[in-house]
Amino acid sequence: MTGFMAREFFGQSPLLILPIVALILFAGVFFAVALRAMRMDRGEVDERAHLALEGDEEVSHG
Repeated sequence: MTGFMAREFFGQSPLLILPIVALILFAGVFFAVALRAMRMDRGEVDERAHLALEGDEEVSHG
């Protein structure tokens, strides 16, 4: 029954599949980045955590 409803809904305009493709693409990238972040070793995490604090000097624009 759900397949019939989906076929009827998406049969009206094939462009309605694009949001679903975008959602799947977003979820794939999100999970890939999350998995990479979880697999980082502690040293690399500490290095990246202090990266924003390096070179924190006041710059004069003038």
